[in-house]
Amino acid sequence: NHIKTTKYSLLTFLPKNLFEQFHRVANIYFVFIVVLNWIPEISAFAREVAMLPVIFVLAVTAIKDAFEDYQRYHSDMKINHLKASAYSSIERAYVEASWHSLHVGDIVRLSCNEVIPADLVLLSSSDPNGTCYIDTANLDGESNLKQREIVSALSNEFQPQNFTHRIECEVPNKEIYKFHGSLLTERNDRIPIDKSNILLRGCILRNTKYVEGIIVYAGSETKAMLNNRGPRYKRSRLECQINHDVIWCVLLLFLMCFLCSIGTGLSLLRYADKNPPFIFPDAVMTPTLEAFLRFWTYIILFQVMIPLPLYVTIELIKLGQVYFITNDLDLYHEATDARIQCRALNITEDLGQVGVIFSDKTGTLTENQMIFRRCCIRGVDYSPPDSGQSPQVVSAQAIGEGVKPLVELNPFLRKELCSMSAASVPLSVVMTPGEIPHDHHVWDFFLLLAVCHTVAVSPSCQVQHFFCLAETTPPINSLDHLYVYLQELLSKTQSAEEVIIQPRSDEDPLCYAKPVMNDLKPNDDIYQAGDHVAALHGEEKGSAKVAEFTINYEAESPDELALVTTASQYGCKMLSRSKEAITVGLPDGSDVTLKILHVLHFDATRKRMSVIIEHPITREIILYCKGADSAIMSQLQSPSQGRKFNENLDFSLKLKLLTAEVQKTQHHLTQYAHTGLRTLCMARRILSPREYEEWRQHHLQAENALEDRENFINESSSEIESNLELIGATGIEDRLQDGVPETIDTLRKAGIDIWVLTGDKQETALNIAYSSQLISSDQYVIILNAFNKEMARDVIISKLEYLETIKSRFFESHASSASTSTETAALKKVALVVDGVTLAFALEQSLESQFLQLASQCHSVLCCRATPHQKAAVVRLVKDQLQKLTLAIGDGANDVSMIQTADVGIGIYGQEGMQAVMASDFAIARFRFLRKLLLVHGHWCYDRLARMTLFMWFKNAVLIFVFMWFQFFCNFSGITMLDDANQIFFNIIYTSLPPIILGILDQDVSAEMLYMHPKLYRQGQKSQTYTKYSYFISILDAVWQSLATFFIPYFVYNNSAIGLWEFGVACDASTVWCTLLTLCIETKSWNIFHWSGMLCSVGLFYVFNVCFTVTCVTCNPPASPYWVMIEAFQSPLHWFTVLLASLVAISPR
Repeated sequence: NHIKTTKYSLLTFLPKNLFEQFHRVANIYFVFIVVLNWIPEISAFAREVAMLPVIFVLAVTAIKDAFEDYQRYHSDMKINHLKASAYSSIERAYVEASWHSLHVGDIVRLSCNEVIPADLVLLSSSDPNGTCYIDTANLDGESNLKQREIVSALSNEFQPQNFTHRIECEVPNKEIYKFHGSLLTERNDRIPIDKSNILLRGCILRNTKYVEGIIVYAGSETKAMLNNRGPRYKRSRLECQINHDVIWCVLLLFLMCFLCSIGTGLSLLRYADKNPPFIFPDAVMTPTLEAFLRFWTYIILFQVMIPLPLYVTIELIKLGQVYFITNDLDLYHEATDARIQCRALNITEDLGQVGVIFSDKTGTLTENQMIFRRCCIRGVDYSPPDSGQSPQVVSAQAIGEGVKPLVELNPFLRKELCSMSAASVPLSVVMTPGEIPHDHHVWDFFLLLAVCHTVAVSPSCQVQHFFCLAETTPPINSLDHLYVYLQELLSKTQSAEEVIIQPRSDEDPLCYAKPVMNDLKPNDDIYQAGDHVAALHGEEKGSAKVAEFTINYEAESPDELALVTTASQYGCKMLSRSKEAITVGLPDGSDVTLKILHVLHFDATRKRMSVIIEHPITREIILYCKGADSAIMSQLQSPSQGRKFNENLDFSLKLKLLTAEVQKTQHHLTQYAHTGLRTLCMARRILSPREYEEWRQHHLQAENALEDRENFINESSSEIESNLELIGATGIEDRLQDGVPETIDTLRKAGIDIWVLTGDKQETALNIAYSSQLISSDQYVIILNAFNKEMARDVIISKLEYLETIKSRFFESHASSASTSTETAALKKVALVVDGVTLAFALEQSLESQFLQLASQCHSVLCCRATPHQKAAVVRLVKDQLQKLTLAIGDGANDVSMIQTADVGIGIYGQEGMQAVMASDFAIARFRFLRKLLLVHGHWCYDRLARMTLFMWFKNAVLIFVFMWFQFFCNFSGITMLDDANQIFFNIIYTSLPPIILGILDQDVSAEMLYMHPKLYRQGQKSQTYTKYSYFISILDAVWQSLATFFIPYFVYNNSAIGLWEFGVACDASTVWCTLLTLCIETKSWNIFHWSGMLCSVGLFYVFNVCFTVTCVTCNPPASPYWVMIEAFQSPLHWFTVLLASLVAISPR
């Protein structure tokens, strides 16, 4: 279990670090230049001086890497020496051991609040139900506790010395939410092991006295270590443009060197037969060979045409940009104490170039805080009041004073509802008296809500109380008889019109219990007020024990939490849950414990989940199933044949075969969706023991498969989830987040197309689309619903032709006189809505081009019933074919593929875990934060980095062109008028700080102006700041300024007595001043940092040159720059020359 996250050792640090740094082509290039400079025939600088910049860059990087590695070493030592209790077969007891000494196969014992040292399979728990709770915040950031359970074949009477089973599992991988394995017993029985049996390294054991487990993955093979890969690395679009322009710089460099080397050859030929007015080198060479050698000299001399500090500067700027984005209080969400997290540090500028946003709906556009609003049971709709008030419970004080409830219930349903729940839940019934469902249908519906889920009772709430069966129990031989029995119990209670029955809140019996009376605590989840109300069951107050206890639920899905809470408020309250049983408190005060045979977890492909239970008395095996309407309706039994529908039948034909009851349910589902509610259907199936046993054997084989287990389990689950009987449906409200409509409207004005990819029903998604301003009332909406590929092709082509017709009419008329208002709207604003079935056809290779052509003409697109695979496929299609920069945003595990496919992935801290955040480049708390993140920070980051990069090309080219002009006056000999130090320090000292400040702090436009005029965002979206045109304009500007900074000093000092160094100082000072003044013009907003950077650069230039020329007597033999800068300071002509050259140089700007 030893871990080692360090990359180096004392012996390997230097060679390995240099090897890593030389993976950067730029570093190889500059080292190559240094090597060239060591060749005497072609050297251009002093050898030692030429090495300083490269050594500096490599040394800084090496020191940084060494420091980070040393920190990792200390962290490794600390973790490796943590202590754990491991079983010793020699001592036959648990002994203390360091983490690093543990191995795969060791059995360890963990106590409450102890960190898990390795990935374990849970073998035993102090909890009698064989469960434990872990805190996974260190692993995935989720704060809610997760329940884990021991392997089903093991008992809690675990003895490590007797454990002789073998465990087979998949190879180590980084999937923290998946695990496939099997436990092989001595009898060769194969027991499946999945993620519910795994405790992962780094998690903390909570609310459990102790557990015992066996290590399956240790050290670097644990899932936590495999996911410890540091920040994500992506290459931004601007960086790709910069890399392409490096090629142009290389070509320009070779062109300049080639021309100058030709000049060398020609100049030597000029004096071939004459006595030259200068002394030739000792080794007289042919003009051709001399030109060849001087070519490499010019490569050294002009090397900074490819700027050495460019990439270092970009990295520093991006770190600064990330710092200010992370610390922006406008992107901090106080309610959740969450601020923006930048997980990819090098694509900040991509935020300013987004062309298409792909968004999930639930939890991204909406709050993901589900509120139960409506339900339909056997075709009967229970809808909220017309007043529009949200479901609230009447306070106890109001009831005590005889005030009527807020809503008058249907008189035929009033007694039934009061007998089920804590009264006053304001539901009205839209039906005729003859359509009231039987009581057992209602009971079945709420019992399904109470048991068909993966919600756990908070461990602090599972206080168990044992009760005896009622003294007189009528014979019960079916679940329907149980309903009759419960009704008989309720008939003995007081009239519902006289007393309001309060649901139970705390008892956790393991069998049926006598009715008891409850007094609820002031913070009970049923009542608003803190008044205590007794629920009387035919006995006087005080005759039964009063329990003051509130149950809290732990759920990974807000939908499930809403449904379980609703069932609780109606009296079917889940009291406790283990891996084998679930205890439910019934409305009359009794409790029932149901045996859990199987839980078929939700899957994005099936879009449903199921629980198979066994009744404790009748031993009936019942499958309860809930899921999307399309996933449930397709699995219903045929009324005529009693079997699942043929998959080839389209949905409308299936609907015609359904009973009137199911058709009413479908009608109510459509109504719910039109009001923006999320819909789910509930169904059940009664299984015979033979059916269940045959399926169980088949499912066990699927669970034990080590490869492709998910597909096998889905196939097996779908097999049993057939021939279902529809019970009802629910409508759950998930309101929009604050600021979503305004944000979408602003983003669309910025020229960003918005696609919403959701798994919700089409009507629900459309309602949310209208309320969020994704689709407005003046838009022409194209809806694509097809049942087969041919129909999908026809409808796509017809809509394309229709849009083309409208366009041709519009342009022919040159005004909208010949076109209707609808056609004009269609031309200007078009929205596309497509369902999941049609989307599957549209994404096929034969149709994707037509579909994309249609979608690209739409201002907004809404894809409904989309699977995670389809979401990723849509993003990939737009990204590859339209060449637009894509951004995907979501909050759930089903959005991970989409987020990872997009150029920029954004995760939202939500109710559905941290998988989206972990897969993202940036993480935010609310969708509305996109407005500032893109329009302000994105625009600024792109604009700053683009202008900074253009300046870097410019300032290096200015210096190189000045050197090139001098070659015409030095016989193309490859020398310069500057000393080596000034040539090197021009880039890394004199002009390095101001560009960094510009790249981090400059603002071309204020945030307020960007909000007022979102169209300014299109500047980055269309890459208008950094283009090939702007790159070559910068090079041409550098040519002009080099002409000014060289030839003005040349003509001013012509025929004067100054030497080479005096002339060089004038050119150097003019070049520094003109580049800094150019940057001053480029700076749009000045602050103290800009001023400080400029003054610091000028100060460093003069301070260094004064010190250098005063102290350096023999630095450049045989000539010497001694006292040159002091003389320049004292010369008015020098200052006049520098001022004139700088002003002429920047005059075109």
